[in-house]
Amino acid sequence: MKKVLFIILFPLLLSVFQAEARKDAALVSVSVTDMKKVPDYQSETVSQAIMGTPVQVVDKQGYWYSIITPEGYTGWTTEQNIALKTEEEWENWKNSDRYIITDYFVLVTDRPEKGSRVLSDCVAGCILECGTGAVSGNGFVPVVLPDGQEGYIPSGSCAPLKEYMESRNPSGQDIVNTAAEFHGFPYLWGGLSPKGLDCSGLVKLSYFLNGIILPRDASQQIETGQALDCSDILSALEAGDLVFFGRDEPDSRGRSVSHVGIYIGDGLMIHSSLRVRINSLLPGRPDSYTSKKIVGACRILGSQGKDPAIVPVCGHPWYF
Repeated sequence: MKKVLFIILFPLLLSVFQAEARKDAALVSVSVTDMKKVPDYQSETVSQAIMGTPVQVVDKQGYWYSIITPEGYTGWTTEQNIALKTEEEWENWKNSDRYIITDYFVLVTDRPEKGSRVLSDCVAGCILECGTGAVSGNGFVPVVLPDGQEGYIPSGSCAPLKEYMESRNPSGQDIVNTAAEFHGFPYLWGGLSPKGLDCSGLVKLSYFLNGIILPRDASQQIETGQALDCSDILSALEAGDLVFFGRDEPDSRGRSVSHVGIYIGDGLMIHSSLRVRINSLLPGRPDSYTSKKIVGACRILGSQGKDPAIVPVCGHPWYF
């Protein structure tokens, strides 16, 4: 039922945004913004969004804005963390030349020199418009932040967004390799950036950096792609597949999904639990992950552009 509702509502959400809500369009304007469950700093962080993420504003209370991210996830952030865009500004942004940050962390400075005043920080996956100035001779490129500030970043820390996303045709090993870049990074509830990742945040970021937008939560991710038989891990799973944990359906309360990892091969997975780490899915090994029961598995690759909940970035109307 959840998958059916998501398949029905997600395309509707996109069409509504395109047709009626341009005046409420915005871009995340800080490197990482928390998305709160309710408009209160003490509220639970349900997710995050990174700089350059296009969002829709659906409500406002004081200086708090309720935003929807490209995968349809809703949360509250403050006015300082988003830049509202008119319809013309929105269309100009979608048609502009942009960079995607490919390094873990990058500083945007006011001049193309080391030691210059910092305008903002960025993390992997952030999106900035290309500036109009010339590329400096010492390895900096001009950029424009979502709030309109002009600055510079090292040329080796980014790639042209459209070219980067169009070149993504990931294998399962590509997904694993991307996730492995965050090995040892800290766990953070609701985290969706190199500053801290929860389990489904690691999955979502690893796929996004390979050109694919996934649902935010593990309980949503399990409803996507091709369902796999998780009773025989070694035979059924391939690198890049997702493995889910929680409470199984035979329980009188029904299935509950509370954790997800990315399968590596040889019975191993990489996941964010306490920190991003590798554990065995097979019993009897010293590194076996036994905190929760395996309740499902799915294959994402091959379903992008076919499953409405698995959207290529290049095919998402909020980006291009």
